[in-house]
Amino acid sequence: MKVDIEIIEVLSKSITIDSSSIDDALDIIKKMYKQEKIVLDYSDLVDVSFGYKDEKFDNRKDYLINEIIKYCIDDERKHYEELGKPENHIYLVLLELKKYI
Repeated sequence: MKVDIEIIEVLSKSITIDSSSIDDALDIIKKMYKQEKIVLDYSDLVDVSFGYKDEKFDNRKDYLINEIIKYCIDDERKHYEELGKPENHIYLVLLELKKYI
């Protein structure tokens, strides 16, 4: 059996610069990053996760959203029905969100 396991590493670095605005600061940092003047490495590791890569999803975000929906939807549907199907229940949000993945 072949199983795809996804390894996700999250790197983070904070850079302090003088700038006239936040937008200018972002532009400067993005340019420096693209020019490889800022390089993140193993010392910038803040998190690593391992998970099953489901090929029916284009990205990990959609996979994770789907996992949350699957976990919550049955209980929330029951609660929604018990309350008489209110218009502002989280179950309706889960149903709508499910359409996008």
